[in-house]
Amino acid sequence: MAENGPTGDMTEAEWAANLSEPAAYSGETADRSRERDVAGPDGEVLGRFREIMVQTGDLAWVDKTLAGLSHKMLWRDDETGASIALVRFERGSGIPSRHSHASNQFMFCLSGRYTYVPTGITLTPGSFYWNPKGSLHGPTLAEEESVLLEVYDGPHYPTQPEWYSSPDDAR
Repeated sequence: MAENGPTGDMTEAEWAANLSEPAAYSGETADRSRERDVAGPDGEVLGRFREIMVQTGDLAWVDKTLAGLSHKMLWRDDETGASIALVRFERGSGIPSRHSHASNQFMFCLSGRYTYVPTGITLTPGSFYWNPKGSLHGPTLAEEESVLLEVYDGPHYPTQPEWYSSPDDAR
């Protein structure tokens, strides 16, 4: 299959028209699948995208301002704040205080042991965790290096948590 061309029974014209509606997406997969920039109704830059597959092992971990936490931002809807990322906590790191989120948080543990200290809930490989919007939780502790697939269906926090010195880390 050609990366930027027709496949199977798709004509050149069908391929050229096979783009998403204009949207404000970012993250590694969105950056790699952006085909065209267009002006939105308020003059903002929106993209048109195609389907894409990325090997997450090819992406670099990006450190956050909280020691021991890094991520690979796969996708973000910049209009709603929804996102999908891989997050990695080094052994002994975690979120230092109780907090809540401005949307639902979903996590699937790929590796490690990641514990919510007050409740003792521990994510291990194959565990799925849902933290409903507004529910207080934490602090947390990575008992060993832990990698989680983290999904938010809207913005992460109602305000920037004190443990991040960069507002970008709270997005």
